[in-house]
Amino acid sequence: MKVRLLDEPAHYLGHLNFSRDGVEEEIEFYYPSNVDWECIHCKACCGDVGNRVRMILLTDKDIEMIEETGAEDFYENWDEDSFVGIMKKKNGKCIFLTDDGCKIYDKRALLCRMYPFWLEKQGEVFVFGVNHDCPGKGQGESLDEEFFRGLLEYALKQMDY
Repeated sequence: MKVRLLDEPAHYLGHLNFSRDGVEEEIEFYYPSNVDWECIHCKACCGDVGNRVRMILLTDKDIEMIEETGAEDFYENWDEDSFVGIMKKKNGKCIFLTDDGCKIYDKRALLCRMYPFWLEKQGEVFVFGVNHDCPGKGQGESLDEEFFRGLLEYALKQMDY
C-alpha cells in the first residue's frame, strides 16, 4: 500500500516537444503523481457501469481508422469540440465488445486508448485526470512522464491540435 506524503504534489509537470504546422513548440502538461495502473481487461470501460453512462466520442480520425476494419454503421453524428461522432452501444456496451474483448482493439478510438485517463486544456497547459474507479488502478507499474507524454502526443495528433 502506498501512502501519499503531505508535501508530495498531486501532479507532476511534464514537457512535450511537438511539431504543429512545421513549427516546433514545447507543450507543458501535468500528469498525476504515483499512479500505478495496468489494463486488466475487465471491460468495465467498454460500457455503462452502475449509474455511469459511458460515452465514447469519436474524432474524424477515429472514424476513418475504425472504418479500415470494414465496420459500418457504428456511430451517430455528434458535434462537440474535436468530436464528430459517438459510438453506438448495444445493451449499454460498445457494439465492438465481445466475450473475448474488443473486436477492433488495435484500431480503437482515442477515448478508449486514454481510459482511465482524460485530458483537459487549462489555459496554455494540458492536465491529465484519472478515473479512480478503474479496477486496473493500483495494478502494474508506476506510470511516469514518458507514459503521459506519449499519450498526450497521440491525443494531439488524433485531434489535429
